[in-house]
Amino acid sequence: MAENCPRHLFQAATDTGNRASQGKAVFNLDAVEIKAKRNHASRIADLVLQTVTNNKCRHDEIQRFMRIADSVTVDVEVPIILTPEDIAHMQRQPGFQIPIETDTILTGHIDVLQILNGHIHILDYKPGAAKEKPIAQLMVYALALSRRTGLRLYDFVCAWFEEHHYFEFYPLHVVHKRHR
Repeated sequence: MAENCPRHLFQAATDTGNRASQGKAVFNLDAVEIKAKRNHASRIADLVLQTVTNNKCRHDEIQRFMRIADSVTVDVEVPIILTPEDIAHMQRQPGFQIPIETDTILTGHIDVLQILNGHIHILDYKPGAAKEKPIAQLMVYALALSRRTGLRLYDFVCAWFEEHHYFEFYPLHVVHKRHR
């Protein structure tokens, strides 16, 4: 994997602004429940942040601790790639409503990837999480990981967190609305 990672795509995305974290797509959140709670990720962030003296290191230290000490964390800084062809396929094949219009590849890195209770959890650490709503960013991550792995979007949970807050949603509910 280290040898075959297309690093040039990530550099190009940084240069052109095609990063998932800079996404401005507006997803339809009707009937999407965003659950707020305090969970294990928040408690870990609270514990780790007590030891961090340089605010610029918060993100890295939380990831490092979770990779080493958290039994449900699979990896951190997981690279993702979502192509226009991936988006078109997901709009056509399962009929997902994806309001991302791009003719270039979107890239990013999932902060924390976990497997918990039979679901794949995509976590993004956001200082000041209560004021954030990184739905577009997390949706790119979930769509890209689903497409690359062949795992159903049904099996994913997306969340953002910090030491006091944790917000989660099911990405399938964002792109697939049940007909009545």
